[in-house]
Amino acid sequence: MVHLKYRVAALRIRPGGAIALRTDRDGPWDPVRVVSVGRALRPWVIKIQLVDGSHLYLRPCLPGEAAITECGGSIGGIADTEKLGDDPVSGVIAVLGIAFYVLASPFFLVSNWRRTRMAARLCGELSPS
Repeated sequence: MVHLKYRVAALRIRPGGAIALRTDRDGPWDPVRVVSVGRALRPWVIKIQLVDGSHLYLRPCLPGEAAITECGGSIGGIADTEKLGDDPVSGVIAVLGIAFYVLASPFFLVSNWRRTRMAARLCGELSPS
């Protein structure tokens, strides 16, 4: 399972090197013809150059993060939430949110380190032989 354009997608790699991508839950497996595989600017993102000259940017999912039934589903975000007001309660919530982010940032670093290792392994599997 990978993240592709803010959606969950399934990537299947056959032992013979055939690669297929499914972007819809009940959709077909579309063959993917790869020319080269490399890393993007962020090391946990894989850049795949296709035969037609276009590029795919994939971020591998960690084990248990997404399932085949979630294929085509949107990746969660905070764009739907309402904005905070100018009252003192909103200020306290904002300060607590910043403090939480500062305290939780080491956990985000460890998570991205694991994702970077997963991307390196997937990059090795996708490389055309």
